[in-house]
Order: sequence, then C-alpha cells, then structure tokens
Amino acid sequence: MSPKTISNWETGKTFPDIESLIKLAQLYHLSLDKLLVEGSVIVKDIEKKTRLTSLKKYMWGPNILNLILIVMASQQQFLGKLSLLSTVSLLISIALNGITLIFFSKEIRYEESQQKVHNPFNKLTARLLIFTIIFVVAIIISYLIH
Repeated sequence: MSPKTISNWETGKTFPDIESLIKLAQLYHLSLDKLLVEGSVIVKDIEKKTRLTSLKKYMWGPNILNLILIVMASQQQFLGKLSLLSTVSLLISIALNGITLIFFSKEIRYEESQQKVHNPFNKLTARLLIFTIIFVVAIIISYLIH
C-alpha cells in the first residue's frame, strides 16, 4: 500500500477494498471480525466518510437545476414569454431547490464538524444561494414592472 493510497483513505477520497483490509488485518495480527466489527471506530469512520461524499454528490443536482430554472425565468425575451403561472411555478421551484440546498449544506456542515474537516465548499454554496435569492427577487420585480 502506497502512502498516497493511505492518504486517500484518511481524507475520504477512497476507501479500502477487501484485499487491503485483509493485508491490514494480517499486518496488525487482527481478524477481519475485529477490524470491521459493527460499531468499531474504523467502520464508523468509513460510514461517516461515505455519507459525506454522498451528500456532496447530491449537492450538484439542485445547483444545476436552479441554474437552468434561473436561465429559463430570466431569458424570457429570448426563449419566449411565459405566462404568469409558469413564471411563478419556476420561481417556486427555484425556492424549493434553495431549501434542498440549505438542507444538504447543513448536513455537510454537521458531517464535517464530526470529522473536523474544513471545506470552503459550504461558503460557495452559501454564495450561490444568496445570488439565487437576489436574482429571483430581481426577476419578480422586473416581471411586475412590465
């Protein structure tokens, strides 16, 4: 096992495969049961890192969808004028996605605090969310003015 492999395990980028776990068990004279017993520190750590990685992957969906909806709402002069109901539906969808982003951000922050991981990704998400809110308000105002 290379130092890079072990570093990837420690940072949560990858997780040990079964062959590596067997080698570790042999190296430390442990059975796989003792190494991977349910509730052990190693298993809990792997579960936490897996959850954090999954949460970060799920953040992309709402972000991309919000960008698409924002483009649809803001570029009506190029894409075609939407009815008031369609515009309101888009804005509600953007708001609901914003709520989803807030939920995932809180979950990621909680998981990172449990692992003592500092990640500027949350700041980026907060900035994107603030931008989205300001942008939606601007769309509403411009729609009401016209």
